[in-house]
Amino acid sequence: MAASGVEKNSKKKTEKKLAAREEAKLLAGFMGVMNNMRKQKTLCDVILMVQERKIPAHRVVLAAASHFFNLMFTTNMLESKSFEVELKDAEPDIIEQLVEFAYTARISVNSNNVQSLLDAANQYQIEPVKKMCVDFLKEQVDASNCLGEAEKVDQSLPECGISVLAECLDCPELKATADDFIHQHFTEVYKTDEFLQLDVKRVTHLLNQDTLTVRAEDQVYDAAVRWLKYDEPNRQPFMVDILAKVRFPLISKNFLSKTVQAEPLIQDNPECLKMVISGMRYHLLSPEDREELVDGTRPRRKKHDYRIALFGGSQPQSCRYFNPKDYSWTDIRCPFEKRRDAACVFWDNVVYILGGSQLFPIKRMDCYNVVKDSWYSKLGPPTPRDSLAACAAEGKIYTSGGSEVGNSALYLFECYDTRTESWHTKPSMLTQRCSHGMVEANGLIYVCGGSLGNNVSGRVLNSCEVYDPATETWTELCPMIEARKNHGLVFVKDKIFAVGGQNGLGGLDNVEYYDIKLNEWKMVSPMPWKGVTVKCAAVGSIVYVLAGFQGVGRLGHILEYNTETDKWVANSKVRAFPVTSCLICVVDTCGANEETLET
Repeated sequence: MAASGVEKNSKKKTEKKLAAREEAKLLAGFMGVMNNMRKQKTLCDVILMVQERKIPAHRVVLAAASHFFNLMFTTNMLESKSFEVELKDAEPDIIEQLVEFAYTARISVNSNNVQSLLDAANQYQIEPVKKMCVDFLKEQVDASNCLGEAEKVDQSLPECGISVLAECLDCPELKATADDFIHQHFTEVYKTDEFLQLDVKRVTHLLNQDTLTVRAEDQVYDAAVRWLKYDEPNRQPFMVDILAKVRFPLISKNFLSKTVQAEPLIQDNPECLKMVISGMRYHLLSPEDREELVDGTRPRRKKHDYRIALFGGSQPQSCRYFNPKDYSWTDIRCPFEKRRDAACVFWDNVVYILGGSQLFPIKRMDCYNVVKDSWYSKLGPPTPRDSLAACAAEGKIYTSGGSEVGNSALYLFECYDTRTESWHTKPSMLTQRCSHGMVEANGLIYVCGGSLGNNVSGRVLNSCEVYDPATETWTELCPMIEARKNHGLVFVKDKIFAVGGQNGLGGLDNVEYYDIKLNEWKMVSPMPWKGVTVKCAAVGSIVYVLAGFQGVGRLGHILEYNTETDKWVANSKVRAFPVTSCLICVVDTCGANEETLET
């Protein structure tokens, strides 16, 4: 009975859809006939006079499509009784297209006519066309067209920036899209001629926004100085107002002293010099005193430039960045000797390389500052070992498990505080493990898989557990479907993906994810390759497998997995990282010197 009821409902829905299609087809047929009658001037009761062109139409059709014509033809306006209606300051081709749309519901929106169509659709209140134009322009917004001066609107629409156009034509959705682009891509926008030509009111408003996305506040300073110098004699009176929008306390002490103080514009203006000195004093305050200051210390939106860093493991000369935007590889200078079975993690501009061994476990922790392109060493974990896992959370580096030169796996769990530069032993894991995966997700530390030891008899695990730093407690979780070690483990949007690795029988191509909310694992599409060792990282919704070992050979080309579509792509044009025992982590290079990254 239940099945029969479902079938009946499904049949009714299908019938309704077919009926709706038939109605639409009939209506389109009727309107097509009316449009042919219009073109033949049959039963037309109005002529639209647009410059020298006469466009025949039926009042009822125009009134149905346009609120403007509806009011014109249904009230006591003079045009309601006139056979010929003049449309002043209108473009004949645009009005012809709008009239055609009233009959056919079809119109071609392109880069040549969109602004004129939007202007006309707005004036004659034809909302569907206005929406089509807005949707088209939202897709076209870029650094070269998002800005523009308001006075250009009446003179030449194509020269008007989309943000200004949207404001003048009352398109709040388009205005929001354009402004959001300006804020998100401010570092590109402020280098355009359009930015330099803005009036003081718009520049002041823009530089005051918290939502400007910048690498650092010095880019806002650079934008302000560029604008002032573009027309220095005429903009001199606005200098204090413009530079007051720069948050000097957020600029680094080094940049303030070497660059800002040396700027002639600043040196010649006592008020501006006071702002710079105030910014330098901020750096002398204690963290507690800084928190009491509000003016000029509100942070902007942080700009990110994520890349995946790989460190050579057994080959120190092979250290590189992978850029997921253009699939390029760039070298990283690395002065330290090789180490095997180590771990690496990124926090606050620094990559920390921990554990691992040569002939013996390495005690030190090597650190690479991606902004300064500099290496230095710190004291490593209290218990030197290899085959450990690491991740970062809230300024702390956590290390778990591992083994001491081929011995059994450890329960050990340690924490390095990056602020105090000190190590602390934390409560041990519930299960001893090495060659496992560990990730931070929503402030918690998740540990999955691994084995009981690096020797042949070391059982491969499918067990999982989670650590809460707030309570310093471990909780057992639902086990993975497949036991695995040397696998990739990444966090993407409330899901933790376990990729490849090996069980007791050999390499794996299967992939599963842990649903944090449901506490359960589910299988997804397998890799197009079996990896005994998998080195992967996630940027956005994409998981990149950049290195790995199959047992008889290494991964030749990179693999990409889209977590939203559940599809794998083998990128045959991009070679994989050549070292299978490498270390891998996602880094934010936005603060790095661009020349360093391109070397």
